[in-house]
Amino acid sequence: MEDTTIENALKTFQDFYLRKDFVNAQKILLQSQASIEPGLWNYNMGVVQSELNNPAMARYYFLKAERSGFEDPKLIQNKTLIESQLEIPKLENPINTSDWFIKSSLISVQGPLVTLGLVMLVLGLWSLKRSLTFKRLSLILGIVSIPFVLQLWISHWPQKLVSVPQPIYEGPSSLFMVRGELPPGVILVTNKKGQWEEIIFPARFHGWIKSEGLLSLENK
Repeated sequence: MEDTTIENALKTFQDFYLRKDFVNAQKILLQSQASIEPGLWNYNMGVVQSELNNPAMARYYFLKAERSGFEDPKLIQNKTLIESQLEIPKLENPINTSDWFIKSSLISVQGPLVTLGLVMLVLGLWSLKRSLTFKRLSLILGIVSIPFVLQLWISHWPQKLVSVPQPIYEGPSSLFMVRGELPPGVILVTNKKGQWEEIIFPARFHGWIKSEGLLSLENK
């Protein structure tokens, strides 16, 4: 019964989409969100947002689809196109050591760290065949755990996407001077202080912004 409901919802969505009635296509998705697999739902919502000329929200949903484990060549193509429109490669390009560290860390949790940990585990188990001692076992377990601990730590960094343009203040209050504007679509790593967020990454936008208009990229 549930499979039939999902199939009908997706068919209705597709019918509206093919007729270029993107507003109603979006309504169908919102109404059926609970019954559609998160990765597929986020991907379809991203496609609709791009058609509604809302590239920042399109990137948000494409990223959510990607982080939900949704795999499809069209997802990569659409996300790359949207990020190009938003000039993300330029806006998120590292400008200092801190930026490079944060960006490379965020990339590493998408797979490389886990792969490294598994390779180290295999090598460690192989070396134990030659000489199994408690000291050697403890050393190997300690080394192998490093990538997994880093994976857990980095994955809990508060990543947020800017949904609408926002003024950047020099301090955590509207009494401070505005030093620029934060464009939509950019991913931030921030330090939260009440209703204000200090931008840590990208460093080119360093300053303070209000929490309103920031969308968390965490998968709940």
